[in-house]
Amino acid sequence: MDQKNQAGQPTAAPTIDQFAMTVQAGHLIRRCQQRAVDLFVEEVTRDLGEDGPTPRQFAVLLSAHQEPGINQTDLVRQSGIDRSTLTEILRRLIARNLIRREKSPTDRRTNALYITEQGDELLRRALPAVIRAQHRIMAPIPTERLEDVMATLEILAGD
Repeated sequence: MDQKNQAGQPTAAPTIDQFAMTVQAGHLIRRCQQRAVDLFVEEVTRDLGEDGPTPRQFAVLLSAHQEPGINQTDLVRQSGIDRSTLTEILRRLIARNLIRREKSPTDRRTNALYITEQGDELLRRALPAVIRAQHRIMAPIPTERLEDVMATLEILAGD
């Protein structure tokens, strides 16, 4: 984004000595994401130990639960997880018998994903911890600003 002075006129870009990383949007978003992951892992580990899902695994399990038969393309679009990372996540979830992959009944070229009973059980057990983590993530934000913050996050996420 171009820097502007108080009159709205473009100013020279900061030099490397002037560039303040700690106030840059990208840096702050990355730090927020890391804090969200840390809180998620802390809460889930408290309830489920090391067998609990990661944030991305939880997203995949939840999507497979809410949309039985979802294909990988739609899951990439819905979750924001890139295709190669999703492939690895699915490999692990399938190995743990939490997700089942089958040829799609409507398009034999694609795979349909289904959550297993064990996956549903893990999702059910993880949900209270995930909800606590979500509350902790947003706790520093004053109640009257929550709606605006969520709207801003949706804009930044491209939703």
